[in-house]
Amino acid sequence: MNKKNDEKRNENMTENTEAVEISPEVKQEEQIADSTVSKTISQSTEDIQGIKEKLSNLENQYIRLMADYQNLQKRASQEKEELYKYAAQKTLEVLLPALDTFDYARASVKPDSKAEKIIEDFTLVFEMLLKCLKDIGLETIEETGIPFNPFHHEPLHQIPTNELPEQTVVQVLKKGYMLNKKVIRPALVSVSIKEEMKG
Repeated sequence: MNKKNDEKRNENMTENTEAVEISPEVKQEEQIADSTVSKTISQSTEDIQGIKEKLSNLENQYIRLMADYQNLQKRASQEKEELYKYAAQKTLEVLLPALDTFDYARASVKPDSKAEKIIEDFTLVFEMLLKCLKDIGLETIEETGIPFNPFHHEPLHQIPTNELPEQTVVQVLKKGYMLNKKVIRPALVSVSIKEEMKG
Protein backbone atom coordinates (compact mmCIF):
# COMPACT_ATOMS: atom_id res chain seq x y z
CA MET A 1 0.00 0.00 0.00
CA ASN A 2 2.80 2.32 0.69
CA LYS A 3 4.20 1.64 -2.70
CA LYS A 4 1.02 2.64 -4.37
CA ASN A 5 0.85 5.90 -2.44
CA ASP A 6 4.41 6.74 -3.36
CA GLU A 7 3.78 6.12 -7.03
CA LYS A 8 0.69 8.29 -6.94
CA ARG A 9 2.59 11.09 -5.27
CA ASN A 10 5.33 10.94 -7.88
CA GLU A 11 2.77 11.15 -10.67
CA ASN A 12 1.15 14.20 -9.08
CA MET A 13 4.51 15.92 -8.75
CA THR A 14 5.35 15.26 -12.38
CA GLU A 15 2.01 16.62 -13.48
CA ASN A 16 2.49 19.76 -11.34
CA THR A 17 5.98 20.32 -12.68
CA GLU A 18 4.80 20.01 -16.24
CA ALA A 19 1.83 22.25 -15.50
CA VAL A 20 4.07 25.15 -14.21
CA GLU A 21 5.10 27.09 -17.24
CA ILE A 22 6.62 30.55 -17.00
CA SER A 23 4.28 32.99 -18.63
CA PRO A 24 5.68 35.63 -21.06
CA GLU A 25 4.60 38.44 -18.69
CA VAL A 26 6.61 36.97 -15.84
CA LYS A 27 9.58 36.54 -18.16
CA GLN A 28 9.29 40.18 -19.23
CA GLU A 29 9.05 41.35 -15.61
CA GLU A 30 12.12 39.27 -14.75
CA GLN A 31 14.01 40.78 -17.67
CA ILE A 32 12.98 44.29 -16.59
CA ALA A 33 14.03 43.53 -13.02
CA ASP A 34 17.35 42.10 -14.23
CA SER A 35 17.86 45.15 -16.44
CA THR A 36 17.04 47.52 -13.57
CA VAL A 37 19.40 45.69 -11.23
CA SER A 38 22.13 45.78 -13.89
CA LYS A 39 21.59 49.51 -14.45
CA THR A 40 21.62 50.16 -10.69
CA ILE A 41 24.82 48.16 -10.27
CA SER A 42 26.38 49.93 -13.25
CA GLN A 43 25.34 53.35 -11.90
CA SER A 44 26.62 52.48 -8.42
CA THR A 45 29.93 51.34 -9.92
CA GLU A 46 30.20 54.65 -11.81
CA ASP A 47 29.31 56.59 -8.65
CA ILE A 48 31.92 54.69 -6.65
CA GLN A 49 34.51 55.32 -9.38
CA GLY A 50 33.63 59.06 -9.35
CA ILE A 51 33.93 59.20 -5.57
CA LYS A 52 37.30 57.42 -5.74
CA GLU A 53 38.53 59.98 -8.30
CA LYS A 54 37.31 62.89 -6.16
CA LEU A 55 38.97 61.36 -3.10
CA SER A 56 42.21 60.89 -5.01
CA ASN A 57 42.07 64.53 -6.20
CA LEU A 58 41.41 65.73 -2.65
CA GLU A 59 44.29 63.64 -1.31
CA ASN A 60 46.64 65.14 -3.93
CA GLN A 61 45.37 68.62 -3.11
CA TYR A 62 45.92 67.98 0.60
CA ILE A 63 49.48 66.76 -0.01
CA ARG A 64 50.27 69.87 -2.09
CA LEU A 65 48.75 72.17 0.52
CA MET A 66 50.72 70.49 3.31
CA ALA A 67 53.93 70.86 1.28
CA ASP A 68 53.13 74.55 0.67
CA TYR A 69 52.40 75.04 4.38
CA GLN A 70 55.68 73.38 5.41
CA ASN A 71 57.59 75.51 2.89
CA LEU A 72 55.89 78.62 4.25
CA GLN A 73 56.86 77.64 7.81
CA LYS A 74 60.49 77.10 6.76
CA ARG A 75 60.58 80.43 4.92
CA ALA A 76 59.04 82.27 7.89
CA SER A 77 61.56 80.63 10.23
CA GLN A 78 64.46 81.64 7.97
CA GLU A 79 63.15 85.21 7.69
CA LYS A 80 62.81 85.37 11.47
CA GLU A 81 66.41 84.17 11.90
CA GLU A 82 67.59 86.78 9.39
CA LEU A 83 65.62 89.46 11.21
CA TYR A 84 67.22 88.57 14.56
CA LYS A 85 70.63 88.26 12.96
CA TYR A 86 70.53 91.76 11.50
CA ALA A 87 68.18 93.49 13.97
CA ALA A 88 70.96 95.74 15.27
CA GLN A 89 72.05 96.76 11.77
CA LYS A 90 69.78 99.83 11.59
CA THR A 91 70.91 100.95 15.04
CA LEU A 92 74.56 100.47 14.16
CA GLU A 93 74.13 102.38 10.89
CA VAL A 94 72.74 105.31 12.88
CA LEU A 95 75.59 105.08 15.41
CA LEU A 96 78.40 104.98 12.83
CA PRO A 97 78.66 108.80 12.49
CA ALA A 98 79.11 109.07 16.28
CA LEU A 99 81.75 106.34 16.12
CA ASP A 100 83.51 108.26 13.32
CA THR A 101 83.41 111.48 15.36
CA PHE A 102 84.80 109.65 18.38
CA ASP A 103 87.59 108.23 16.20
CA TYR A 104 88.45 111.71 14.85
CA ALA A 105 88.47 113.14 18.39
CA ARG A 106 90.72 110.33 19.61
CA ALA A 107 93.10 110.86 16.70
CA SER A 108 93.25 114.62 17.32
CA VAL A 109 94.35 114.21 20.94
CA LYS A 110 98.13 114.57 21.13
CA PRO A 111 100.26 114.06 24.22
CA ASP A 112 100.65 117.83 24.54
CA SER A 113 96.94 118.61 23.90
CA LYS A 114 95.24 120.99 26.26
CA ALA A 115 92.50 119.69 28.56
CA GLU A 116 89.98 122.17 27.09
CA LYS A 117 90.46 120.70 23.59
CA ILE A 118 90.00 117.15 24.90
CA ILE A 119 86.83 118.14 26.79
CA GLU A 120 85.50 119.93 23.71
CA ASP A 121 86.16 116.90 21.47
CA PHE A 122 84.51 114.45 23.86
CA THR A 123 81.53 116.79 24.35
CA LEU A 124 81.14 116.82 20.57
CA VAL A 125 81.26 113.01 20.50
CA PHE A 126 78.65 112.77 23.29
CA GLU A 127 76.30 115.18 21.50
CA MET A 128 76.71 113.29 18.21
CA LEU A 129 76.00 109.97 19.93
CA LEU A 130 72.93 111.40 21.67
CA LYS A 131 71.63 112.79 18.36
CA CYS A 132 72.09 109.39 16.68
CA LEU A 133 70.22 107.66 19.49
CA LYS A 134 67.39 110.22 19.35
CA ASP A 135 67.08 109.53 15.62
CA ILE A 136 66.19 105.90 16.38
CA GLY A 137 63.66 106.87 19.07
CA LEU A 138 65.68 107.13 22.28
CA GLU A 139 64.56 109.76 24.81
CA THR A 140 66.16 110.63 28.13
CA ILE A 141 64.30 110.81 31.43
CA GLU A 142 66.19 113.50 33.31
CA GLU A 143 63.78 116.30 34.17
CA THR A 144 63.64 117.58 37.76
CA GLY A 145 60.89 119.53 39.51
CA ILE A 146 58.17 117.25 38.12
CA PRO A 147 55.87 114.87 40.03
CA PHE A 148 57.32 111.44 40.73
CA ASN A 149 56.07 108.86 38.19
CA PRO A 150 56.60 105.21 39.22
CA PHE A 151 56.63 104.19 35.55
CA HIS A 152 59.50 106.58 34.71
CA HIS A 153 61.36 106.93 38.00
CA GLU A 154 62.93 104.68 40.59
CA PRO A 155 63.32 106.43 43.97
CA LEU A 156 66.70 106.03 45.58
CA HIS A 157 66.61 108.79 48.22
CA GLN A 158 64.02 110.89 50.00
CA ILE A 159 64.86 114.52 50.62
CA PRO A 160 62.87 116.30 53.35
CA THR A 161 61.82 119.78 52.19
CA ASN A 162 58.90 122.18 52.44
CA GLU A 163 59.98 124.17 49.37
CA LEU A 164 58.59 121.59 46.90
CA PRO A 165 55.35 119.60 46.85
CA GLU A 166 55.62 116.11 48.26
CA GLN A 167 56.68 113.38 45.79
CA THR A 168 58.52 115.77 43.46
CA VAL A 169 61.69 114.70 41.63
CA VAL A 170 64.43 116.77 43.29
CA GLN A 171 67.50 115.24 41.67
CA VAL A 172 68.24 112.74 38.88
CA LEU A 173 71.08 110.49 40.04
CA LYS A 174 71.14 108.35 36.89
CA LYS A 175 69.28 109.18 33.67
CA GLY A 176 66.51 106.93 32.50
CA TYR A 177 65.74 106.11 28.88
CA MET A 178 62.68 105.44 26.75
CA LEU A 179 62.68 103.85 23.31
CA ASN A 180 59.73 105.04 21.23
CA LYS A 181 57.86 106.06 24.41
CA LYS A 182 58.50 102.71 26.14
CA VAL A 183 60.64 102.91 29.28
CA ILE A 184 63.71 100.72 28.88
CA ARG A 185 65.42 101.99 32.04
CA PRO A 186 63.77 104.17 34.71
CA ALA A 187 65.69 107.17 36.05
CA LEU A 188 67.18 106.82 39.54
CA VAL A 189 65.95 109.86 41.45
CA SER A 190 65.75 111.62 44.80
CA VAL A 191 62.18 112.48 45.78
CA SER A 192 60.90 115.19 48.11
CA ILE A 193 58.98 114.43 51.29
CA LYS A 194 57.45 116.83 53.83
CA GLU A 195 59.97 118.11 56.32
CA GLU A 196 58.87 117.51 59.89
CA MET A 197 58.78 120.57 62.13
CA LYS A 198 61.06 120.36 65.13
CA GLY A 199 59.73 121.94 68.11
